[in-house]
Amino acid sequence: MAFNRRGRFLATALIVTSLIGAGVVSPAQAAERSSDPAARRKEVQGQRAQKAAEVDVLKASDAELDQALDAIDSNLRRQEAEAASAAQAATAAAATAAQAREAERATAAKLGRLRGAMRREAVDAYVRGPSDGVMIALNSSSLPEVVAKQQLMRAAIGAGADRADELKAAKEDLTLQRAAADKAEQQAAARRKEVDARLGELTQSQVKQEEVAGSVEERLERALAEADSLATIDGQLAADIARRQAVLAARVAAVAAAPRAAGRAAPRTASVPAVRVSSGSLTTVRGITVASEIAGRVEALLAAAQADGFALSGNGYRSSDGQIAVRRANCGGDVYNKPASQCRPPTARPGQSMHERGLAIDFTWNGRLISSGNAAFQWLRSNAGRFGLSNLPREPWHWSTNGN
Repeated sequence: MAFNRRGRFLATALIVTSLIGAGVVSPAQAAERSSDPAARRKEVQGQRAQKAAEVDVLKASDAELDQALDAIDSNLRRQEAEAASAAQAATAAAATAAQAREAERATAAKLGRLRGAMRREAVDAYVRGPSDGVMIALNSSSLPEVVAKQQLMRAAIGAGADRADELKAAKEDLTLQRAAADKAEQQAAARRKEVDARLGELTQSQVKQEEVAGSVEERLERALAEADSLATIDGQLAADIARRQAVLAARVAAVAAAPRAAGRAAPRTASVPAVRVSSGSLTTVRGITVASEIAGRVEALLAAAQADGFALSGNGYRSSDGQIAVRRANCGGDVYNKPASQCRPPTARPGQSMHERGLAIDFTWNGRLISSGNAAFQWLRSNAGRFGLSNLPREPWHWSTNGN
């Protein structure tokens, strides 16, 4: 009976140990995982997210930026799922460890009771001596009495042997349960460590996402400011830019609203005060008003373009006053602090555009904004650098002193 009980417990202990040990990865298992499709997908997602975080947000095309944000979001969702799964496994492992330790305590208590009972029985036997029945049987000489004597002796010896077997079984059970409890606690600790690692990875990815979102917010501000500048030249293009930026604004706002690890504050966007350019520091060159500091270079560029057959025109300086009024209307009266993505509709803060400094020009040719497919753009791409102007790649018409 004791053997069957010990056998059942040993089988149970082996099952529990195998279950709680499922998280341990041997070198052979690690090698198998390296060729596992799921593990490979995880690795590729991580690599894509890393590359996406390195994208030049200000200069990337809308399609490139969408791909980068998708890669970062996908990797973050995977890590969130892994962290949740690890936390669930850690909770289960902790419960298993607690159950195993409780079983150990129960068996230890049972062992204590058995030992106490055996001590009491030994003391009682010593104090009382053999019972009258046993003594009569031992002193008898007839066959029936001898048989009775043997039965009584076997009963007395059997009771003691059963008690000894029960004590031995309890000791063995306690040894197995203690080992199982120790193993369970080790596995629970390993699970907790895995949770910490997953949360650390998740936090790093959230930080990267927020950094990219901050850069996207900056791009959003500049693009919306550019759309406002273009409104008088090409209303349709300005509306298209604003529409695309509204999609980006929704993604940035979602990042700002996402839950964060304890102790981490929501990302903030630094306020940028409006730039006030005095009329005395502005110069109009062939109909384009720019900062006086670049007027000579702009004149030289326009003259060179005309000599090569391109009569360029365009818009340069734009006052911040109009933007301030729009911000008051769209951003709850907040002119300088609230990020563009949090306004309805998204609205750039004053001071985001190089046009407000008189250091950018939206060039037109033949009455229309230049595009990357026409000859005027090709001429500017080949020559504008000589005059200190650079292009923002996603906006072929927009040229400034810093490429922004």
